[in-house]
Amino acid sequence: MLLRRLGMLLRLLLLLLPVAALKVLAISQGWEVLRVTPLFAGLVTSNVFLIGFLFNGVLADYKESEKCPALLSLSLLNLDAELQSLSWAQPEADVTLLQRGLREVGGAFLEWFHGTVTTADLHERLDGLNRELAGLRRWCEAPLMARLLQEVASLRGQLLRMETIRNVPFVPTVYLLSVLSTSFLCTGLALIRMKDLLEIVFYLGVIAFLMVFVLLMIWDLDNPFGHGDSFSCENVSLSSLHEAMARLNQPSTSGSGLDGSSTLRTDSA
Repeated sequence: MLLRRLGMLLRLLLLLLPVAALKVLAISQGWEVLRVTPLFAGLVTSNVFLIGFLFNGVLADYKESEKCPALLSLSLLNLDAELQSLSWAQPEADVTLLQRGLREVGGAFLEWFHGTVTTADLHERLDGLNRELAGLRRWCEAPLMARLLQEVASLRGQLLRMETIRNVPFVPTVYLLSVLSTSFLCTGLALIRMKDLLEIVFYLGVIAFLMVFVLLMIWDLDNPFGHGDSFSCENVSLSSLHEAMARLNQPSTSGSGLDGSSTLRTDSA
C-alpha cells in the first residue's frame, strides 16, 4: 500500500511538471500578462465548489462500499450455519457439495476484488449454488429453503451493486468541468506576474498541488474496489471477508455439541 501511495505522489508530480514548465517559459518570454483580481478569486472559488461536489458524492459511495465485504461475509456465514443446522437435523441430507461450492464462491469474490474473476463467472457460481439447493428441497422445510435462497439472492444483489460502483463513474460531466476548471486555474497561475521566487513556489505550487491532488484522490475513491489495479491506493478493507473464509475453511464440526465435544447419549437403564 505504501508503494501505491508513493506511485500516486509520483503521478501527481508528473502532472505538475507542465505547469512548472509553463511558468518558467512565461518568466523567460515575458508572458506574465495577468494580475490577481477578484475575478481570479472567483475562479478559485468555483473550482473548489466543483471539487467539493465531486468529493461529497464519491465519499458517500465509498462509505456505502465499505459495508459490502461485511455484508458478503454475513451472507456466506449465514448460509454455512443454516447448512450445518440442516446436516444435524437431517443426517441423510448431503450438504458437503453445497458447502464446498460456498467456499468456492467466497474465494471467487476475493478474486473478483483483485480482478482475476469476472462478474459473469461469479454469476455462474451463484447459479451453481441454486442448483445445489434445489437438490435439498425434500429435506428442507419451506422457511429454511426460503432463507437459503434469500441469502444467495443477497450475494447476487451485493455483486450487482459493487459492479455498478466499480464501473460507473460519478457524474462524468462534473469530472470534465473540474478538470477544465483546474487546468484553466493552473494556466492562470502560471501567467500571473509574481514578485519573487517565494510567491511563485507558494501560490503556484501549493494551489496547483492541492487542486490536482484532490482530483486524483477523488478518481481513486470513485472505485473503492480497485484492489487489482496497481495505481489504486484507497480501497475498502477485505479483512471481514478473509475472516469469513477462514471460518468456512475450518474442519466441519457436524455431530458436535455446543462446546465442540461429542454429543452425549444416555443409555437406557
